[in-house]
Amino acid sequence: MAEPRFDVLAMGRSSIDLYAHQIGVPLPEVKSFDAYVGGCPTNISVGAQRLGLRSALLTAVGDDQVGDFVLKFLEREGVETRFIPHKPGHRTSAVIMSIQPPDRFPLTFYRDNCADRELTVSDVDHAPIADAAILVVSGTGLSHEPSRSATMYAAARAQARSRSVIVDIDYRHDQWVDRATFASAMQSLLRHAQIALGTEDEIAAAMDSVAPVDQMAGWVLK
Repeated sequence: MAEPRFDVLAMGRSSIDLYAHQIGVPLPEVKSFDAYVGGCPTNISVGAQRLGLRSALLTAVGDDQVGDFVLKFLEREGVETRFIPHKPGHRTSAVIMSIQPPDRFPLTFYRDNCADRELTVSDVDHAPIADAAILVVSGTGLSHEPSRSATMYAAARAQARSRSVIVDIDYRHDQWVDRATFASAMQSLLRHAQIALGTEDEIAAAMDSVAPVDQMAGWVLK
């Protein structure tokens, strides 16, 4: 098998993240925000690149200035962006977060009509699945169609080509009708994976008291 061009291909959500500049202040009293780029697959692609790995990202952005903001940041970081489609009529995702030390970081997601939910099987076919040593996918990619089918398809393709598949469980309850629906989709995705990453709460949500405890072998707690 040929040497892969990329060490990591991450797939899933990307967003502009607006973090409250005033620490410990309730959101209604915040006066300003710092703007970052986020979304767990996007963060992973950037982190991998900073560690010296060859990193590519498969997400989607809208034809808007927020999408330009995301792409410009990724290009500065050296992440390969040529596989990222624009989705006309859809908006790049956004997240607002206040910071409440020591351990509360309330998030508000703006993902209605967002571009990365519109990733398709065709987008996956144009991405370097076979040319990446590791594929990273996330649970949020399963929350809506067509990205659910695209995520499953990407994981199955990577597995068929003997590439490693890592799943970031990334359970965001407000993106799902209920926990059982999330668990069913996640358990289907995990059949293609070697490693799953998640907090204890996320692992509990993925299992939904259905999967036996011994299936947690190979899972990593964040």
